[in-house]
This record gives sequence, structure tokens and C-alpha cells, in this order.
Amino acid sequence: MLARSYLYCPGNRADLLAKLGRTGADAIILDLEDAVPLAAKQDARRVVRDFLRNGAGGLALPIFVRINPGDLGLEDIAAIGSTGLTGVVAAKAEDAADLAKLDRALAAEMSNAAEGWELMIYPLIESAKGLYSLDGLAAVSPRVRRFFFGAVDYVRDLGGRPTADRLETLFARSRLVAKSRQLKLDAPVAHVYLPLSDTNGLAVACAEDRALGFFGRSCIHPSQVNAVNSAFTPSAAELQQAKAIVAAHRKAREHGSGALILEDGTFVDEATARQASHLLSLFGT
Repeated sequence: MLARSYLYCPGNRADLLAKLGRTGADAIILDLEDAVPLAAKQDARRVVRDFLRNGAGGLALPIFVRINPGDLGLEDIAAIGSTGLTGVVAAKAEDAADLAKLDRALAAEMSNAAEGWELMIYPLIESAKGLYSLDGLAAVSPRVRRFFFGAVDYVRDLGGRPTADRLETLFARSRLVAKSRQLKLDAPVAHVYLPLSDTNGLAVACAEDRALGFFGRSCIHPSQVNAVNSAFTPSAAELQQAKAIVAAHRKAREHGSGALILEDGTFVDEATARQASHLLSLFGT
């Protein structure tokens, strides 16, 4: 199952790393970028490296590290290694050549790794250039499995301003979903929602982003995790309906029909069945 919640934790905060197992997040992102001041980068690398090499506090979760853009990110990888990592979130991803350098660095780190273990790369799209470079970024490596969206830097790059209805990011969010589908990548991960105190707004944003085709959301505080997990988890009724749609469509095709109407009035055709199958695949059912 794809992770629903990705919880960021500043890489230089060893005290917070020790508490990650109690957050309920599906995945963890150890942050070496924006959450860490430049003067603290070296210390953060040491803290993250030691945390990972010492068993990550027993965490049985996917663990990613968000690295800095460009050469600073390559230095991040060289300093922390790959032990205990599931993958890398590549901040401010824009240039395929830069991402290719990262891919080579990860390949070098993995040269002595156990067979079958492969680090993933999740490009974080935070600019107009990044938004129009998705094809090139995806083509860099099979490690590139899904995109993340960073709304704050994206809006800043455009010279826009954040609004309550998030219309300033609607085009970017829609394009990310559509391109991910076209490129046969996993559904993208939605941006961090702010302010933290706006729990109703978070629920609305999650519902809207799920409706667009996102799956999962970045979180910067444990208080956001439960709401995000809930929003991206289909109800038992939704899963049962999806199973009914898939089964009915399969039976209809066996009898030479491409469409039908279920007893509850639901219209089922090829597109509806594909959508239901996709939902079931996300949850391994």
C-alpha cells in the first residue's frame, strides 16, 4: 500500500527523532533542507547518519531523507550513506541532469547493498520550471516512482500569494496528477497544509486533493497525521462498492456487454471499472 502520510522531522533534532514511532505516520521524512539552518547542516547529517545506522529507533516504517538541491544534496548523500533508507525526496527538483547525478550517487551507495533493495527517488516539485520538467525528471531513472508537490515555494516562484481556496495551485496540482498518470507513476503526494491550527481546512484540502487524484500528503506536525490518514483511507462501503463494480464489469464482459447498471443505480463501464480496480490496488484488495 502507498503511504498516506509523510511526516517531516528536522534532521538536527535528535530529541524529535526518538519520538517518531508514536506519531501514527505511514512514512517518515528526515529533513536536511528547509527545516535545518545552513550552519546546522553538518550536525544534521551526523544526527541522521547515526540515527539510521543505529536502527532508526526500531521504526518499522519507510524512511526517506529530504536532501538539499544541487551539489549540496550530493554532499548530503555522501555524508549519511544509504543504510536504513527507503528513498530520497529531492528538493526543488527542476533539472534532469541534476537528478541524474543524484541517481548515480545513489547507485554508488547501493553497490554493496543486499540484492533486491532499491532506493526510490521522489522529486519535489516547487517551481514553474519543475512543473514543466516532469517528463525529463521521470525519465532519469526507474527509481523515480512518484512526485511530491511543494506549494509554498511554488507560489513564491510564480509571484502569487496563498489563498484559502488554493486556486493559485489548482493548475499545478491538476498537471501533477495528469502527468503522473500519463507517465505511469504512482499518484503524487499533496503539499503540506498550513496553518497547523486549521483542522477543518486540512480536512477540506485532503478531500479536494484526493478528488483530483492525489494519494497522500506531507505533514509537518504529528497533529496532522490522523486527519490525513483518515482522508486518504476509503471506507469499508467504498471498498465493497469497488469490488462489486469490478465483479459486475467482469461478468458483463463475459457476456459481451461493455456497460451495465447495478441494482443501486450505479452506472458501470470500462472507465468506472478501471477506477474501482485502481482503488482496490492501492489497498491491496
